[in-house]
Parts: sequence; structure tokens; C-alpha cells
Amino acid sequence: MTTEFITFLAAIGAGVVLVALVAFWWINRTPSVERADTPLPLFGGLTADQPTAIPPAPRTTAPTAVPTAAPFRPEPVPSPMPAPAPAPARPAPLPPVAPALRPEASPRPRPVIREFVSGLPPQPAPDADGWCLDGVPAPAAVALAPTPSPAAPASAVMNEAGVPGTMVEGHALRYSVPADGTLQFLPGRLEIGSGLDANREIRFVRVDGPNGIEVTFGRSEGPLYRHIQLRDKTVSRAHARMHFAQGIWHLQNLSQTNPVVHNGVEMPATIERPLADGDRIEMGEVMFTFRER
Repeated sequence: MTTEFITFLAAIGAGVVLVALVAFWWINRTPSVERADTPLPLFGGLTADQPTAIPPAPRTTAPTAVPTAAPFRPEPVPSPMPAPAPAPARPAPLPPVAPALRPEASPRPRPVIREFVSGLPPQPAPDADGWCLDGVPAPAAVALAPTPSPAAPASAVMNEAGVPGTMVEGHALRYSVPADGTLQFLPGRLEIGSGLDANREIRFVRVDGPNGIEVTFGRSEGPLYRHIQLRDKTVSRAHARMHFAQGIWHLQNLSQTNPVVHNGVEMPATIERPLADGDRIEMGEVMFTFRER
């Protein structure tokens, strides 16, 4: 390497150092911020010559527990209510239904006792044999009997003397009554006090027979207006009879196998006993109470 070249490099290096020193001096000599006495716009009244106040550091305290707020839940927005549908027309109330009645043990209806009205003027009362005081036979009497029941069937009948009447079909008994004003009623009657035919009564009429004025009882059929048929199997075909004489009814037992009970005592066969008001007569399942009037 030649001397001239080394000298050239040294001159270049010296020039570079000189430029660097000038630049350093120039940078340190010129202020980076131009000072002025007007307040700085960012610090509200502080000037460049006044030192900036540094606020004290806040005192640190132990963190306090902050209650956790419940999660926010938006309230449901109520949907618009639909318009109410028109109420249906109320149907007309049904008529009350009558409670069903328990059927009776037997289909046989209750008996009917008809009421007879003769329409004749009042007559003098007859004696025990049916004769008035002046010796004239007494006319037909007026029958007084309960109001007939519309449910009991009845059929028209006529006895051997041509007297019309009605056959009454009861539950435990069957008997006939004459038509209005055809026959004379006699004193005494029988009230039915048991069974489905209770609270009925049987009246006696004047019909002469082979043995005088009598009414028979039994399971077999008998003459009209003078026989009461009892349907109980414990009743004999010819069970008992009631005989009217001297104004008094007498009771007689005609059965050898089935008893006739008079006031709680069984009657021996072929024995007659007079009847008084209130006497009880039992034939099979039917109980009668005798009344003088």
C-alpha cells in the first residue's frame, strides 16, 4: 500500500469525525422544546416555567368483597290476550227424573175397593135381620169404602141372581164387590193389616146362601159376593167361614191341616166363636182386623 493511499484514507476518516462532532454539538446546543410563558392547553393554566404537581399515590387498602349481582334476566313480554270466544248457549234444564222404585216381590197389583152411592133418600136403620120397625124390608144401604186405586185391574162379573159387580185382584187375595146400589151392606168389616194388601178393607153385603148369610175363605174359588179367595199355599181350599146371625158375626175353622188363628190362639175345627170389635184373624200370610162398624 502506497503512502498516498494511506494519507487519503486518513483524510477521509478525519473528515467523518469532524462532521460527527459538529452534528453532536449542534444537537446539544438547540433546545428540543421552545419555552413560552403562555399556559399549555393540555394542563389548564400550568406554564412551562412552573413545575408540574405530581398527585400523591393513592393509599392502597385491602380489597373489599363486592356482592355479585344476580344475572340479568329480561322480563317476559306478555303476549296480547286473544279476544274471548262467545259463550255457548246454555241448554235448557232437563226435567227431574223420578227415582226408580224397587219392584215388589210379586207382580200382582193392590186391590181395589169401590165406593158405592145409591142416591136413595135416608131410610130408617134396619134391625139385625134387615127389617125396619114398621115391618117393611130395609132398602139397599149405601156402601162406604176407600177410594179405588187406578192401578188394580178389575173385571165385570154377575152372580147367579143377576147382580152385576166387579172382581178385585189383590196380591194375596181375590174377592168381588157388587155394583152401586144393588145390594144391602151388613154391619161389620174386615181391615187387611199385613202384606201388600194392607190398609184395605172388605165390606159384607146381604146375599142369602144355602146356609144363610155367610162369607167363606179358602184357596179355591167361591160364589160371588160371598167368598174371599186367599192365594197363600198355607191356606186350605176351604179354610174358614164367617156366619151372620142375630146381628153378630161368628168365625169358624173349616180346615183340619192349616190353622185359623183368632187373637193369637189357634181355633179347633168346627168350633164357632163370636167376633168383637178389634179381634185379629190370621189365615196364612194375611191378617185381618174385625170392626163392628
